[in-house]
Amino acid sequence: MNLITLILTLILGGEPLLVLSPPEWNLGRIEQSGGVVTGEVFVENRSGGEVEITFVSTCDCLRITPAKLRLASGQRGNIELAFDPAEEPGPVQKDIIIRTNLEQLPKALYLVQGEVMTGEGMADSRESENTPDTGAGRQQEVSPEARSPALSADFYASPGCRSCQRLLERTIPRIERRTGIALQVREHNILDPQAYAAYQEILGEMELEERAYPALVVGDTVLQGEEAIEQELGALLLEEPATGVGETGTAQETPGRLALIPILAAGLLDGVNPCAFTTLVFLISALAVAGRSRMQVLQIGLFFSAAVFLTYLLIGLGFFQAIRMASVFPAVAAVIRWILIAVLLAFAALSLYDYFQLRAGRTDKVLLQLPKPIKRRLHRDIKRRTRSAALMASSLLLGFLVSLFELACTGQVYFPTLVYLHQVRRDAGSLSYLLAYNFAFILPLLIVFALSYWGISSQKLSRWVQGSMKPVKLLLTALFLGLAVLTALT
Repeated sequence: MNLITLILTLILGGEPLLVLSPPEWNLGRIEQSGGVVTGEVFVENRSGGEVEITFVSTCDCLRITPAKLRLASGQRGNIELAFDPAEEPGPVQKDIIIRTNLEQLPKALYLVQGEVMTGEGMADSRESENTPDTGAGRQQEVSPEARSPALSADFYASPGCRSCQRLLERTIPRIERRTGIALQVREHNILDPQAYAAYQEILGEMELEERAYPALVVGDTVLQGEEAIEQELGALLLEEPATGVGETGTAQETPGRLALIPILAAGLLDGVNPCAFTTLVFLISALAVAGRSRMQVLQIGLFFSAAVFLTYLLIGLGFFQAIRMASVFPAVAAVIRWILIAVLLAFAALSLYDYFQLRAGRTDKVLLQLPKPIKRRLHRDIKRRTRSAALMASSLLLGFLVSLFELACTGQVYFPTLVYLHQVRRDAGSLSYLLAYNFAFILPLLIVFALSYWGISSQKLSRWVQGSMKPVKLLLTALFLGLAVLTALT
């Protein structure tokens, strides 16, 4: 059972309403110069009534014939897929949007994946886009000083679409230079339910059908598909009045920028979280007992911090991708949102409880901390690794192990923050926010190792940790409450 079928079964109960065979189209390894690859997908209607199905490709490289099917109950139909690998080197992961007239299943996704192999010395099929446009009869490029004010535009595409990135990075800038009109482009992920719904509303207002992706909305015009954007955008810009970027553009970008503040705050607080920070202090103490010099401590600290950063980043990317896939379905997205709010409120209450326990001197009653078996295992590994002769390898491995073991503690902040990040940033900018979180998370590590290099003892660091536990618990309470409120308002 593939992911789509599994989720539909969990949501709708019993058998899925539609069954696609094969459950995904695996291209395998294909040659870039081998021409168009075709495949057939069978669709069976198990909804109990007649259903109308529309298939929309998210890339011009993937064609679907026919684009619509009407199936009676129990009837089986088929569509033919054609994938052109000419401009898609490397790993391929494309989505086909499936829309139906069923209330229980308004939208689903069908995955196309594989790998396009390139031959040595193969030239870029779009090399001409990087060369100056000097051909006879073509419009002369306009200098930056002569350009008109920027126009607002909304770009709707699926993540990982290389042809879409070429449009943004090459084609649109070339058209801007030629026309002298700049575009302020806002990117939207069509796999995000909110962005998809907003685009559907635009199409509905203009009485247009959803035909192809990527799509570019400029003023009251929608260009659907890469070919339409390349051929029609230049003329459209010359016709469209340059109104500048107004309040709408600013309002849509502001939540994403403001989201960086709680993301950074969460990363920093997670980095000084007492249940994880005490392990760091134990590591510094173990290095001193092992007779490591201050320079060796600094080297170990850099490799250790790098391993922690990479481990948490990879974990975050995997978890974020899982959330993205699950949230394609509006019902799942709503469930995830309310579960997040409930979890954040629960963690806020537990952090406040821990604060009062610490204030009363009952450290053994603290709930949000590493379980004792994990603490003992961590301390045992730290003692063994700090005595190893392989300094760099041991530091990297220790950072990886500590990251995994501490996830039971740091994950209390990390995972809810990732879900919150998915609520406010689902475009390509979410990666930069994830990087920012993890850098903020390791910043306290780097500071502690630097302090140790400058001669601050582990005893002083331990006293600082003990004195900071109560305020950090209060700050974590405020963070969890703040994220819950922001998630509810988003």
